[in-house]
Order: sequence, then C-alpha cells, then structure tokens
Amino acid sequence: MSRRAFDGVLRRYGEQVLLTGETGARRARAVIRPVLERSGEGTQFLPTPLGRRRTDRFLYLGEPGVPVAWGDRVEWSGPPCRVSRAQAIRVGEELSHWRAELRPEDEE
Repeated sequence: MSRRAFDGVLRRYGEQVLLTGETGARRARAVIRPVLERSGEGTQFLPTPLGRRRTDRFLYLGEPGVPVAWGDRVEWSGPPCRVSRAQAIRVGEELSHWRAELRPEDEE
C-alpha cells in the first residue's frame, strides 16, 4: 500500500493514540483492530497448566512519521497496551507505515 493510500486509510479509520517509550511521549494517528482467531471469536485463549489464559492481541497500523518500538505503551480508545512486535513497512524505498502487535498491559 502506498503512503498516499495509507494516509487516506488513517484519515478515514484512524484515531489519535499516545505512544510512550524510551524516546518520550508522542502522539500519532493509527488504526488499531483486534486480531481474531480463525473461528471468528474476538477473545483468544492459550492452554496453560492452570487452565486457559486470555491472549488478546491487537494490530496497530500507524503513520510513518512516528516510529513504534518494542515495549512502547499505547494509550487509545481500548485498553492500554504494550508493543510486543514492531516493524517498518516499506513500499520500494518509501516508508509506508508502521505495523505492530499490541498486548493489553494486564496480560504481560
């Protein structure tokens, strides 16, 4: 997806988020959606010796000018989350957007 196309997605579906990490606090616009199991259920579970544990995850797609890094805290309209994975998505030589996986803070 080109940067111009992604800017349109952010304008239409994005929301303001606050990222806090080693580089300080910064505001960004991002699309955040739950990662659903193939069954379509919104909540994900992981078997453990003590029973099943929730493993909710969210997909973060953010503007290219605001980098996201592992461990950053994300405040948005949902539960406060931490970045568990992040990567820059490029189209050719141009940075299109940032993609990250978020996990609610109470699940770490």
